[in-house]
Amino acid sequence: MVLVKDISGPHAELTDDSNMIATCFQRMCEHLTSCLICIKDDSCPDTRMIVFQKRESSKLDNKIKRDIGSYGTCWMHILSTADMLLLLISHTAVLLRVTAQHNLTPFGTSTQSSTYQIGIPQNAINPPVSNVFSFDICSHTGIVTRTPAWWMFQFSFGIAYITDITINYRESFSFRMDGFKLYVTNTSTIPPDGYLCYEDPDPGLPNITQTIPCNQLGQYVIYYDTKGDSNYGPIIELCYVAINGCRKSFWGSNCEKVCSEYCIERHCYPGNGSCIWGCNTDYCLNDICNKFTGICTDGCKERRTGDFCNKYNLAYDSSVFINPNGSYPGSLANDGSKISCSKTKGPSVTFQVDLKKESIVTGVHVLFGENTTKVGSHTLYASNTTNSWKTGTILYEEQFLPTRFNVSAVFRYLTYVPPVQGKASELEVCEIGIIGCPPSRYGPVCNKLCPGNCNGPCDLATGSCAFGCLNGWTGDKCEQECQDGKYGKNCLETCSTNCVNPQCNKLTGECIGGCNDGWKEFDCKQKCPFGQFGKNCSEFCEGCLSQMCDHVNGLCDNSTACKPGYVYDEYCNTACRDGLYGSNCLQICSPFCLHAPCYRRTGECIGGCIHGLQGFNCMQVSVNTAECNHEVATWIGIFSGGVLFGILMTVVVCFVIRKKRQLQKKQSKDKASTKTQSHDQQHYDDVRMENVSTYQELRKDTESNEYDQINTAYINH
Repeated sequence: MVLVKDISGPHAELTDDSNMIATCFQRMCEHLTSCLICIKDDSCPDTRMIVFQKRESSKLDNKIKRDIGSYGTCWMHILSTADMLLLLISHTAVLLRVTAQHNLTPFGTSTQSSTYQIGIPQNAINPPVSNVFSFDICSHTGIVTRTPAWWMFQFSFGIAYITDITINYRESFSFRMDGFKLYVTNTSTIPPDGYLCYEDPDPGLPNITQTIPCNQLGQYVIYYDTKGDSNYGPIIELCYVAINGCRKSFWGSNCEKVCSEYCIERHCYPGNGSCIWGCNTDYCLNDICNKFTGICTDGCKERRTGDFCNKYNLAYDSSVFINPNGSYPGSLANDGSKISCSKTKGPSVTFQVDLKKESIVTGVHVLFGENTTKVGSHTLYASNTTNSWKTGTILYEEQFLPTRFNVSAVFRYLTYVPPVQGKASELEVCEIGIIGCPPSRYGPVCNKLCPGNCNGPCDLATGSCAFGCLNGWTGDKCEQECQDGKYGKNCLETCSTNCVNPQCNKLTGECIGGCNDGWKEFDCKQKCPFGQFGKNCSEFCEGCLSQMCDHVNGLCDNSTACKPGYVYDEYCNTACRDGLYGSNCLQICSPFCLHAPCYRRTGECIGGCIHGLQGFNCMQVSVNTAECNHEVATWIGIFSGGVLFGILMTVVVCFVIRKKRQLQKKQSKDKASTKTQSHDQQHYDDVRMENVSTYQELRKDTESNEYDQINTAYINH
C-alpha cells in the first residue's frame, strides 16, 4: 500500500491495489492545487482513512467548482481491496443523495440589513421559484449605503444539518452578486464568524441560479456581500432561496426519521441516517466500533446484542448448553465476545439456551464460526420445557444458517439442531443474541417497567399488557380499576346482590361487610345449606318438619305443625320448657328420671332412671333383683298414697271454707252496716282460725294414719 501526498499535477503514480481506487477519484483532484490521499500506511496518522481534501486555489469556472464542491471532503474506511470499491461507490452515492433533502425555509424567519421599498426579506423564501424581479416577490436591501449588506435566515427549531442551498438571484444583475459569501453559523453575529460554505471567486460573474453544497450544522444561514455594485455599493436582491437538509438528529425525505442514538451526538446524514461523527461506543465491547458503519467490531457489553449493541440480549443471563459438551462450553457463546466460541462435534449435536423464564422474543442473532456444518437443514425450536423441544414450535427451518431473523413468540427454551453431514455434525457458535425483554420490562433496551397490573409480559414496544390484566383492572395498560359493582378478569364480573354493601373487592369479588341473611361464602353467592338460615347461616331450623325452612328468615316450609319438643308457631323455634316434652310440649317428663329434665322430643330420661326403674321414661319396674322390686313397689305406693292424700285434703278444706262463707252471709243481713263490718271482720277471723284448726287436726290425723299404714305394709311385705 502506498502513501501519495502533495499531488500538484493532474496525475499521480499509484501502485498495488490502491491504483484502482485512486483512479476513481482522480478527476476530483485534477483541478486542485493539492490533494492528499492516505491509503492504509504507517505514514498516515489514521491508517483507516482515505482523505481527499479540497483546498481553494486559482479561479475556476462555476461548473468545475460545482463538480468539485460535491466531493469537497471525502473519507472512508479501508477494509479490504474488495470492500474499497464498494465503500467508495456507496460513499459517493451518499454525498450525492444528501444534496437534495427537505426545504427548511418554512420553519424559520428571515431578516436583512436594510429594506428598499417593499423588498422585504420574507419574499426570498416564498414562491415562485424564479429569477424574474419584482419588489413584491424578491428581497431588496437599501441602495444608498456603502456598508456590507446581508440577508439572514434563522431556523425556529434550533440547529439543522444543511446539505445544500439553492439561490435564485435577480435576472440580469449578476454583477451585484459578484464576490458574495455564504455562511452557516450558530450565531447572528455580523460580520459572520461561522462556517464559510462558499465564497464567489474572481474573476468572472457568478451564475444567478446555483445550488451550493454545504453539509454543515448550524442555526443561521447568512448571505453576505461586501463588494456588490460599483455605483451603489453592496446590494442583495434574492428572488428565491431554498435551504435543504433536516433538523439535527433527524433524517429521511421528509426528515421524519430519528437518527440512531448510537451516532455521536445523535448526528446523522439526512439522506441515509448514517453517523456523521462516528458511532457511540458506550455498549461496544472494549469500546471499539467501526467509525463509518457504527458496528461494534469486538462484540457487545453485558446484556446487549445486535450490530450496534442497541438491543437487549436475553441470552446473556441465560444458561447455554452444547451437546456433546467439550473443552469449549456453551458459556462461551453468551459472554458478549465475538472472538470466543463454543465448539462441539458428534453424530447428534444440539445447542440450547434456557432463558429461565418465559419471555417475549422478537429476534435472534447468531454468529457462527467457520467450522460449522453449513450444508443441510438448519432448525430452531422454541419450547417451554427442556426435553420437549422436538414437539415445540419451529421458529426456523431452512437450508441456510440462521444468522439473524425476526420472530414473535413467547418461550423459555431455544434449541438449535444443525444438519448432519456424513456421520457427524460440527458446530461452532461464537455469539448468541436473543432479542426481547424479561417478563416485567419493555422498551428498545428493556429500560422501562411493564405496568404492575399486567397478567404476564407486556408488549415490548408500547408497554401494553399483551396477555390482559390481573383481576380488578382493565385498559390497554391495566391502569383503570374496575368500576364500583364490578370485579374480576377484565372487570366482567358483577358483585353479588347478596352483599350487605353494594361494592365488593375488585380483585376477588369478596363482599365488603359480609352477606345479607340467608347467604354465605366470601362472595355471598351460596345460599344457606338445608336446615340453616339467617346471618352467615348461623341459625338452624331444627323445629320445622323435615328441617325445611326459608333460608333468609327461618319460616317453616310446613307451618301446620312443629317437630316434637317445640311449641307450635310458624317458626317452630321455641323449645319445650324443662320438664315438658312431645308435640307442642303437652306432656310431662317422668318423675323417675335420675337427672331432670328429660329429652324434650320423646320424654326419654337422658341421665337414666332412679334405682329399681327402667325404660326410656323410667316407668317400668326393673326385674333384675327382688330387692329392687320391693323398693320400687314401696316408692310407687308412697307416691300414689301421697297423691291421693293431697287430693282428699284439698276437697275437705274447700268444703269447710264454703260452709263458713255461707254462714257469714246469713248473719250479715241482720246488722247495721258499720256494726256489720266490725262484726263481720271479727267473725271472719274466728272462722278462719277455726278452719285452720280444723285443717290442722284433719291433716295430722290423716297423715299419721296413711303413712303408718304404708310403712307397716312395706315392712310386713
